[in-house]
Amino acid sequence: MKRIPRFKTDKEAAKFWDTHSFTDYSEDVASTKIRFVKKTKKSITVRLDPEDIVRVGEIAKKRGLNYTALIRMWIKEHLAA
Repeated sequence: MKRIPRFKTDKEAAKFWDTHSFTDYSEDVASTKIRFVKKTKKSITVRLDPEDIVRVGEIAKKRGLNYTALIRMWIKEHLAA
């Protein structure tokens, strides 16, 4: 069984894996569980005119989104500007 060497830098590791196959070293790794934690979001209420909600819904549908996702995206874009 081949052992994975210790690397001093990411560049050194990249160079190694460019010329070696992970399958030759697969017995030298242990399986692990990965858990992803989503950032919690806080809900707010925003009152909009019904016509505005319909219009946002139409725009969102054309983009393949739901209207709340589109509104969040617009807020993030404006905050980043």
